[in-house]
Amino acid sequence: MRKLAVRLKDDKKIKCESCNIREIEVEVIADVGQNPYRLCLACNDRLLNKVLRPLEFFNLTAIHGHNYYLHDDFYDYDTGEATQSDIEVIDAEKFPFPDFQQIKNDLNRLIDFSFVQYFTDDFVINKLKSFDKLEVLKRLKEKVDYNRSVNYKAYEIAGKVVSRAAAEWIKNEFANRRENELQIFAEPIAKCLDFDEAFEILTKELENGDDKFLSENVSVLLYFQNDQTLDWIEKVSDRMKNISSSWGQLAASSKFSWDRANKWLTIGRPLSLVALDCLIYCTTNGERLNQSLWLRQLNPRLIDNPKPEIIANRLCEYLTIDSVPRTKNAVESIIENVFKMTK
Repeated sequence: MRKLAVRLKDDKKIKCESCNIREIEVEVIADVGQNPYRLCLACNDRLLNKVLRPLEFFNLTAIHGHNYYLHDDFYDYDTGEATQSDIEVIDAEKFPFPDFQQIKNDLNRLIDFSFVQYFTDDFVINKLKSFDKLEVLKRLKEKVDYNRSVNYKAYEIAGKVVSRAAAEWIKNEFANRRENELQIFAEPIAKCLDFDEAFEILTKELENGDDKFLSENVSVLLYFQNDQTLDWIEKVSDRMKNISSSWGQLAASSKFSWDRANKWLTIGRPLSLVALDCLIYCTTNGERLNQSLWLRQLNPRLIDNPKPEIIANRLCEYLTIDSVPRTKNAVESIIENVFKMTK
């Protein structure tokens, strides 16, 4: 991380991004490729000492996103409270964090609010949907044009709020994406484009990539929740070099059935391993402690709901041809899960 403060001389009449009161006096560069923070001297001092007041934290995060200086190790994203300050926070109460009820009818401020939240709440999304979609899109474009560091949030809001009206913008942004930005386009592409076009764009991107990155990137298909994803997994199964849990998670999120599981168990590795991982996800009850937030919220289940005895007998049969520790442990977990579900 680079830390560089440049003293400015001629930026009069432009307000500090943090307090919006004093004029800009310095630019602070944190990381290569990110826009500098444009601050007055007092806010620059508070930024470096991790003592921004709640409103100042809000203002900066709405512009620069959740980067180093504004990390959740240092601030509470829901209140803007400094949690690891190097010096005392002064007059925090005079610069309060915006209240949703007070800003909910102000589109610009509401979009800022959605950007500051790490996980944007549904009530914020629902309120944004009450505004004209093209006005929302215009504001999102403006924010990305000013500082590309917040593009991940802009695309997310575009997908959840603007939907099809943002299709051309999302496609253009995707065509001009930077390295390692594939994941942030997954949800907006799935939600802004029609299924066939979106599915083709993302699967072609995966197929054109190196095999060694396939496993870590397949999660871009999670948002489709469509069984065509399962057909695609079969299509690329010969390219699977590392059968990580990401494949099972993707299958579980794509309307997986016992018929499909039985088919993959018959085909054998690597698809049988994906099927076992998927069956664990589709039969787990409770808090799902070792599963992703995505799966906890989705709570996937086999769509054809077979009897536990059918699953148990087929898995025991599978163990006669593949009984390494990984498969034994998976089979034991699945059988235990399916019989618990019937109690």
